[in-house]
Amino acid sequence: MQESRGLVIDAGLIYLRSQPKYLNRFSDILHKYERLNMKKLITFSGGADSLAIMLEYKDKYGPENIVSLGFNYGQRHFKMENAAAVRFCNDFNIERVVLDVPIGQIGGCSLVDHSIPVTTDMSQQRSTVVPMRNGIFMMLAASLAQVKGCDVITHGACAEDEVAYRDCRPIFFQFLNCAIQAGLTSPIKGSEQIQKDIVHISCSHEPDIFDIKIETPLILEKKETTMARILKSYSVDIYKYSYSCYNGGEQQCGCCPACQERKHAFAVNKVIDPVGYMS
Repeated sequence: MQESRGLVIDAGLIYLRSQPKYLNRFSDILHKYERLNMKKLITFSGGADSLAIMLEYKDKYGPENIVSLGFNYGQRHFKMENAAAVRFCNDFNIERVVLDVPIGQIGGCSLVDHSIPVTTDMSQQRSTVVPMRNGIFMMLAASLAQVKGCDVITHGACAEDEVAYRDCRPIFFQFLNCAIQAGLTSPIKGSEQIQKDIVHISCSHEPDIFDIKIETPLILEKKETTMARILKSYSVDIYKYSYSCYNGGEQQCGCCPACQERKHAFAVNKVIDPVGYMS
């Protein structure tokens, strides 16, 4: 079905190319068609938020057009969350890439420094912040996106992240998009002078100048709202492909900030977490 649709679109584009009166619109149509056929790079840690994005993009674009990206940066919970992501990718035939990133060597937070205990106090959540993590991740993702032919990178930032994580806010990703466009090897859109693109962005509500764009579909959404939407299409068992605990044990601890937020989302939706907790 998808192949037949592609042949029809190709035939239409050939016709449009032969009609001079349509040439002004042809480049826009061709660009939109090309974007439909480009892959999407999903940063998929194995957590509940990135699982939700993975499901929605898989359903929209097809598993063959998805590349799943994980990072091993020395976090306590890498083994368990990555195992969940790998199971998902294997079961749904999605390409999986994991990059080793040595930011854990810098330390500075409880996720990578085992001498710092993981807090159970939500007001102390900033102790789990890995300095500049998302900036580093997105630049590495942009490099991979160029190689893999992806025009979109997703990030699972959500509304709850706003308070503690400055690199999960909309303005942060807006500036990253500009930086990525400025650094591309062979940009197609935009201009050679990124200053002109910044002016364009500031004057337009929906700028379309990015060859590779970071999308953050959950950034204004609470976890329980995201889960409610996913549960309209999938049973709660789909969350067996996720893991959230910062402590990284065989069972989720149930007490760390990530577990508390996860438990709240399941409770609001009145469903039982298929992964479970120690407490």
